[in-house]
Amino acid sequence: MQTTIRSLFRAVSMGMLALVLSHCAGGQFNQDWNAAVAARQSSAKPDPVTGPWTGTWLSQMNGHHGNLRCLVEPVEATPGEVAAAENLYRFRYHATWGNLMRGGFKADFPVVKEGRNTYLVKGTKKVGLFGDFDHDGKIVGDSFNANYASDVGDHGTFEMKRP
Repeated sequence: MQTTIRSLFRAVSMGMLALVLSHCAGGQFNQDWNAAVAARQSSAKPDPVTGPWTGTWLSQMNGHHGNLRCLVEPVEATPGEVAAAENLYRFRYHATWGNLMRGGFKADFPVVKEGRNTYLVKGTKKVGLFGDFDHDGKIVGDSFNANYASDVGDHGTFEMKRP
């Protein structure tokens, strides 16, 4: 009986968390997304890393999947932090799963150029109850693919292209 109550409480808590995230991540992200898509389409020479990316995510642990959008922008350095922020970018992810759930988070990761049009993206982000989120990705031309892993067991892939 105690296990059933605990499981029910956990399910309700996760549902509430998803609902809260869906309301926090939506409005401003959508406005910024539309502006980034328009800016990229009107740019004569778009940046190879920054701007909008769209695709899917897949959990290899449980098969969950959904749509994924990401906005990438350079992290503005404050005076005295210039060296640390030179190759640091903010990745703002917005994902869907199931029919109604959506949410997002942001993480700052370094981006390192490797070769002519390849960029490596690797870092770790603490995501509260969901543990540490490791991200290991590669941008090649108009493709951005990454593997992710959480220290609470989930792991999977992101596959994105330019909109």
